[in-house]
Amino acid sequence: MERELKLTLLICVALAVVGCGDNNSTAAGGSGGAGGEGGSGGAGGEGGSGGVLGTPALETLDGTPRYAVVSSDFSSSSIAMMDQDFAAIDESWLNSGTTYPGLVATLSGDVVLPNRQAGDGTFAVIDRFLTDVVSRFYVPTGNLNGQVRTHGDTGDSGFSSNPQDFVFVTEDSAWVPRFESNLNPSAAPENQGNDLIEVNPSDMSLTGARIDLSSFDTTATVTTPDGPADVDVFARPSRAVLVGSTLIVGLDRISASFDAAGSGMIAVVNLEDDSVMGFDLPGFKSCGNAGPVPGAPTKIVVACVGFAQPFGDEPQVRASSGIALLNVDEGIVTLERVWRVSDHPDDAIAVNSVVAIDDQRVVGVATGDFATTVDELYLLDLAGEEQDLVHASAGSFVIGLSAYDSSSEMLYVPDVVVNAVVEFAADGDGFVEVGSAPIAPGLGLPPTKVYLLD
Repeated sequence: MERELKLTLLICVALAVVGCGDNNSTAAGGSGGAGGEGGSGGAGGEGGSGGVLGTPALETLDGTPRYAVVSSDFSSSSIAMMDQDFAAIDESWLNSGTTYPGLVATLSGDVVLPNRQAGDGTFAVIDRFLTDVVSRFYVPTGNLNGQVRTHGDTGDSGFSSNPQDFVFVTEDSAWVPRFESNLNPSAAPENQGNDLIEVNPSDMSLTGARIDLSSFDTTATVTTPDGPADVDVFARPSRAVLVGSTLIVGLDRISASFDAAGSGMIAVVNLEDDSVMGFDLPGFKSCGNAGPVPGAPTKIVVACVGFAQPFGDEPQVRASSGIALLNVDEGIVTLERVWRVSDHPDDAIAVNSVVAIDDQRVVGVATGDFATTVDELYLLDLAGEEQDLVHASAGSFVIGLSAYDSSSEMLYVPDVVVNAVVEFAADGDGFVEVGSAPIAPGLGLPPTKVYLLD
């Protein structure tokens, strides 16, 4: 309740700054030139030019960032901006203590960045469960482009749409996968979730367009004290990749209580007519992580982390997890390569935080069990189906999401235990450790995710 009250107060302050309008978004105009004040669209007054875009919010960066690092303890977050040599431009450019005028909400502990930034001089941040806000800032000025809440007013229902990605399509169209499904059957479309909603990036407002993904809902059987029972399983769209006018969306297909999962599948969305179809990934479960492939714009890697009940049961996870490489050609999806953990009983289950290196290699994390094993990062050759250890940590659930830069052939791996990003350089067909970079050690927030910025 205290969190909701604070959020409401921040929204009111932001709306007072930028003006009244849709209470689900705030948009920022440009500041005017020296001759007068800029209008709502950012044009300068007489005697001035168009001025600087956006509302002042963050400190101006002293350089152009190549990478961003998210650090979090799951209650607070901080985002560092790094240059092309992975030196800090600002080690905490945006954090949970940021309360500059114009911000709708400060960061929570559940923050991610898009699979891809727009590449137009903006920087988007997704604040997920229970905050449900996407923000865009101009780089390097730090000015706020705008923010949007990813659902409407839901009263005291407690519904969270839980946005997972921000897929930029054009200057007036982007799509946001909403992971949660509103169990209220009478909820308005904007509050239903389990879908894609469209945002206008120019002013960060909801356009009203929505692509329903509930056709990929299914049922699964769970064991109860009274015997087997069928439960509803929801599509749960997660990360997405755009290829031409086709949007590939990873689906986790898990029940409301996370006690059952459907078979592996991705959604194939034609943005020209908003039609959708499913593409099955037989034998897999929980295939929400779809990611781009460096140097191969038509290819997508999908990591299926598997499912087990009870949680962590290795035989069940091994039987339902793996990695698929897809190709998209004029909207037609084909399965090019597949690596099934079940086919390799001696290999690690390295299907978490998967990142593509090229069109035949990926890195992925095999998580520890808090007792006998620790987190390990592996390089997997999907063609030769060979697995090589890159990095072993000293704990469980501590290696986060890595970033690979194909131009420098550098791999950056966040490790909570060492409280730093470990740096690896390509060495033949593998990687060799060449250093590490602590990220704002004084904050007490360990690095958990590294992103290559477009």
